[in-house]
Amino acid sequence: MDHLEILAELELCRRLYKLHFQLLLLFQAYCKLISQVDVVKKEAEVINMSEELAQLEACLKEAETVFDTSIEEIEIAEASQASTETAIHSLLETLRNKEFMSAIAQVKAFRCIWPNDIFGSSEDDPVQTLLHIYFRHQTLGQTGSFAIVGSKQDMSEASSKLMELNLEIRESLRMVQSYHLLAKHTPVGSLSTGF
Repeated sequence: MDHLEILAELELCRRLYKLHFQLLLLFQAYCKLISQVDVVKKEAEVINMSEELAQLEACLKEAETVFDTSIEEIEIAEASQASTETAIHSLLETLRNKEFMSAIAQVKAFRCIWPNDIFGSSEDDPVQTLLHIYFRHQTLGQTGSFAIVGSKQDMSEASSKLMELNLEIRESLRMVQSYHLLAKHTPVGSLSTGF
């Protein structure tokens, strides 16, 4: 063998070695993903907040129409304007107390203090902004929550399809876990991938 062939062979070995470790990292990442999906699967079921948010949206829209025609000024506590965190807390408290006109006034005021921040811009719909803030706060630290708001269509078909998909994903995870357990107890040479 001449010198160039040895160098080419050495380069090929280096690349195969690199590829081997990249595949190993990929496999480890895949295993980590599967274990995280398994943890999520074992947690609480999917939470549909559509109805709760639809009711809140209806109340806010009604309050918005009254607010737009009203001439009375709504006072906003100065303490709630100290930071975005206190402003959000004030908004959530206002929503809990069902003071919807006040919540809309607060969003509009907070947009002037913090333009293009979590409260959106003056062009954004204040009702949608309040729904986003409320949903995000209610689902903080949770997985599997969803809401469909503003649709006039019957969502029962979409809901049933989502539930079917959820069941299919669970079944697929069970199959992957059984393959994973099988792989742990079977020597590598005797496993068949089906290809």
